[in-house]
Amino acid sequence: RDSNGKSKTDVSADTMYGTSKTDFDLALGKPAFVYNLAGVGYDRVRKIDLRYEVGPGIGYHLLTKTNFVMNVEVGVNYQVQQFEDNTKTDQFYYRFAEDFTWKITKLMTFEQKFGFTPQVDFDNYNFRFESTFRYWFLENISINLTVLDLYDTQVAPGVDKNDLQIRSSIGVKF
Repeated sequence: RDSNGKSKTDVSADTMYGTSKTDFDLALGKPAFVYNLAGVGYDRVRKIDLRYEVGPGIGYHLLTKTNFVMNVEVGVNYQVQQFEDNTKTDQFYYRFAEDFTWKITKLMTFEQKFGFTPQVDFDNYNFRFESTFRYWFLENISINLTVLDLYDTQVAPGVDKNDLQIRSSIGVKF
């Protein structure tokens, strides 16, 4: 994800963040899977010079239909945020998440993801909610509209705890 945006008075986006999530279905006759999640990046607007995370977990394919798939997950996550004022958070979190994909028609897809990560002692937490509507105008190229809401109780001074973003993009599927 790479976002850069400016209004007449403020920079509204300057973010680079990449994630990789690997799932492995367990061959136990049940729709369970294990996963590992890793990510790294920065967010200049939220005054984060570097953020990285890694964490394993287990999930369950709650619903698996031809046009609708829903998963639930639970795990742990280690997150580090280094802020531009040289302060740092370095914490372990629980991770509770769900996601679903609904293929409305051959050309339209709706995806939704929610992740809640409270600190192990539940003093601090963050969540990420993301919804994307995709229209496939070619077999591997889509127009996307995404709503992303990020909330974090541990932010740099002067930064809002809630960050709501609305994005439009072109998607390419390999």
